[in-house]
Amino acid sequence: MKKALIVTYYWPPAGGPGVQRVVRFVRYFRQFGWEPIVLTVKNGDYPAIDETLHKQLPENLRIEKTDILEPYAIYRKFTGKSAEEKIPTFVLSGKSSDSKKDRLAKWVRGNIFIPDARIGWIPNAVRAGSKLIREENIDLIFATSPPHTVQLIAKKLAKRHKIPWVADLRDPWTEAFWAEEMKKSRLADAIDRKLERSVLQQADLITTVSEGLGKIFLQKGALACEVIHNGFEPKPPQPLKSDKFMLLFFGHLNKSQNPETLFRSLCTLPDAIRENLKIVFVGRIFEGFAGLFEKFEQQLAIERRNYMPLDEVLAFARSASILLHPMISATYIEGVIGAKMFDYLSLQKPILTLGEKSGIVREVLQETESGEIVEYADLQGIADFVLEKYKIWQKNSFVLLDNSDKLSNYTTETNTLKLLNLFNALIGR
Repeated sequence: MKKALIVTYYWPPAGGPGVQRVVRFVRYFRQFGWEPIVLTVKNGDYPAIDETLHKQLPENLRIEKTDILEPYAIYRKFTGKSAEEKIPTFVLSGKSSDSKKDRLAKWVRGNIFIPDARIGWIPNAVRAGSKLIREENIDLIFATSPPHTVQLIAKKLAKRHKIPWVADLRDPWTEAFWAEEMKKSRLADAIDRKLERSVLQQADLITTVSEGLGKIFLQKGALACEVIHNGFEPKPPQPLKSDKFMLLFFGHLNKSQNPETLFRSLCTLPDAIRENLKIVFVGRIFEGFAGLFEKFEQQLAIERRNYMPLDEVLAFARSASILLHPMISATYIEGVIGAKMFDYLSLQKPILTLGEKSGIVREVLQETESGEIVEYADLQGIADFVLEKYKIWQKNSFVLLDNSDKLSNYTTETNTLKLLNLFNALIGR
């Protein structure tokens, strides 16, 4: 069986979309003739924990975990955060107005730790990776990022052992929407761009999550780039009656996903409908929205819940009538499909996306008949979408789409097969 070395920072018990992507792929490797060997970290500093993901791993999987020197313990002590407090991956603070200590920490993160705060993993990872390549006779390296440090590790390993390297870039590098918050100097920015360019030009293949990101990487010098969607595991549709008409968001609601117009629109609905309405947010919420939520909780039944493991939140979502998908604000967003979209597709519930009425998300919603995009400012459009689905719920006590035949292009199995066919082409067998 052919063997691939998987280099990833995020691995169970880490939770979130980054680890879900690689775990889902690994589950299908053996089915298509590849044995995965995983290189990851011991005791990573993860923004979310999901112990249930261990159950999805194939049996007898070799996983090599190495020590990593990370700055987050120092950061917590410096900013007065507790050891248990989770830190978002994209910024060192989720506050609306950072303290001087937070701003200094961000500056250090953007100007000292390049490309990211995981650079302390490089020596141990290269040493352990070389050992695995020799012992397992590895055919190919697959490194998935962010953090983009893993690509620097893979680059060293590929050069040293002269084997193909696939760089899987789940997010932009220097164009990432959180990059502006790092306050990089010109020198730091130049170094970061040079590292990015070296990865794009030296990797044998770039894979990414959507066409829009693929175009960015090709324009910046990637020799080849292929889109491999995150995918989802299809399950038979399961109607679940609910005594409330629930609008559900799960994931991390960041500061560019402002729900104010959603709340304002829902407040215009008749009292009889609002009495049956419940809006639930599961996961992290940008701290700057605290006042907004408190204001509208006086008029709407809004419920905030902590992060749930994926299996748990998907089970909870079966009772939802509408899935909320507010898009982030970024220059590249029209060409991006977030990982959450695939979990939403798997539920076969109407998806209300807030954002610009263009781009790849709109195409996917239309292709799969899964929902609509409504602009943030279109209060009437939001209300109309909700009212249409409310009538269905009023009749059935649940809302479920009949679109199973439209989803096959977006399953994990389909996308893993595409990925492994690319591996086969690279090694010539």
